[in-house]
Amino acid sequence: PQIQEEIVHVPKIMQQERIQQQMVEMVVEVPVPMIQEEIVHVPKIMLQKRISQQLVEEVVEVPVPMIQEEIVHVPTIITQERIVQHMVEMIVEVPVPMTQEEIVHVPM
Repeated sequence: PQIQEEIVHVPKIMQQERIQQQMVEMVVEVPVPMIQEEIVHVPKIMLQKRISQQLVEEVVEVPVPMIQEEIVHVPTIITQERIVQHMVEMIVEVPVPMTQEEIVHVPM
């Protein structure tokens, strides 16, 4: 907002003495002082707010949405059986064949 001054005329009443001639019954002209009112315009300064508009041109770049295609490889999940080996230690008694020698006396 800009502040601009404007001159406004406000009437002000001032008394002013004027001399007028008036005819009297006698043939003599005598100047008679008379008071007469006159309206005199006296300028008065008043502050007044004013709104001034200015047109401004602005260039704006607006992004335009674009569509782009892309091939995406999606992995497929395959269930698979697995054989898992666990090492287990087991103590087992196994019979072992044993040979025993025996001396036999044969008669002669």
